[in-house]
Amino acid sequence: MGKTGDFSKKQLHLSLGSYFIGNFSSGIFNFILSLYVLKVTDSSFSFSLILMLGPLATILGSPLVGQMVDRYPHKNIALGAQFSSILIVSLSMLLFTRFQTPLGSVIIAGTLAFWLTLCDDFQTIAYKASTLNLVAKDDHQKLIVGEQTISALMMLVAPILGGVLYPIFTLRQIMFCEIVGEALVFFSLLRLDFKAFGREARTDKQENILSGIVAGMGYIKEDRLLRTLLIFGVVANLVLTAVEVGDPIVLVKDLGVSAHTYGWIMSSLALGMIVGSVLMGNVKVAHGKCRFTAKVSFLMVISLLAMATVVLYKSTLLVSTVFTVSLFLLGLAICLANVPYALHMRTEVAMEKQGRINATSAAILELASPLGLFFFGTLFQYLAPGAIFFLASIILAGVGSWLYGNKKEH
Repeated sequence: MGKTGDFSKKQLHLSLGSYFIGNFSSGIFNFILSLYVLKVTDSSFSFSLILMLGPLATILGSPLVGQMVDRYPHKNIALGAQFSSILIVSLSMLLFTRFQTPLGSVIIAGTLAFWLTLCDDFQTIAYKASTLNLVAKDDHQKLIVGEQTISALMMLVAPILGGVLYPIFTLRQIMFCEIVGEALVFFSLLRLDFKAFGREARTDKQENILSGIVAGMGYIKEDRLLRTLLIFGVVANLVLTAVEVGDPIVLVKDLGVSAHTYGWIMSSLALGMIVGSVLMGNVKVAHGKCRFTAKVSFLMVISLLAMATVVLYKSTLLVSTVFTVSLFLLGLAICLANVPYALHMRTEVAMEKQGRINATSAAILELASPLGLFFFGTLFQYLAPGAIFFLASIILAGVGSWLYGNKKEH
């Protein structure tokens, strides 16, 4: 292996190390912060409000994030966003100490969730837009798959560790650990060479917020493959919220499964994503991205049909077993489907457009989840779970068939 390959591996390990530290500290912190708000306020409304502020920040901030990333040096934006995160958590730690009323806690936690998400969006979009230059071409997929593996692992580990640490440490101590984690990420980003394998291409075009949104949508419309995969992603996000809403209804409400058992069943989703990430580390997806994604979507359809069928039976053991296997397969399929989209987005899109396209796409995908939660949340009040899972499978089969039929990818 030549010098270029050695340096690319060094960049790859530094990138993934930074990604792991950031996800590990933030995952545990966010989990404990949500429990703290629920305990202090004793209000499910306050709890759900805090959860909604993160996606809201992504949706509202996407035009500004995209424009900034396309106009200014990516490393400067990533470092500035990371340093801002450290300041925001530090300030919030002081405010939590001073204002300890339920209302004060909700306001501080909500403000913290909003601004931390916005800072994270700036850092993430700037980092992702630099994929072409961070590592060599042969390591692009390894970087993306590695990030997915870490994200899936944190889905599994963060709630468990958060639950263990919550009764042991105070919120102030956990926030201090989060500051340390954010600082380690800052210094890791400082060491990364954002121009290791090419120069940054930036736009000098001056645009207002509305023009930035229009430009982002316009670029997506021009890229046939990106547009096709994004449409699939939006529909899949919408449809899979049926599982997010329906699983607790079937398992906890209807069958009386304990919270502990329910947690273990749901963890199979993250386990499937981890296995999917390992598989994608050994499979190259250079061409045929639409057909590859379409084939994966049929695995999702099979999982949904299995869930639709098994709920007709009242056996807790049978339903729990089938749901565990189905969630594992869904997690596996989600991971497999994400790689072609992310690979195209981060390596085929022109660098001077990456910020706006990344931010616009993230906002569109983020919007799909609350719409799906509202739609299927309403349906579950009127239809049986089996019928809704079946409907979800039919929708996904339809979009999968359409995706398979897309022979032109450019």
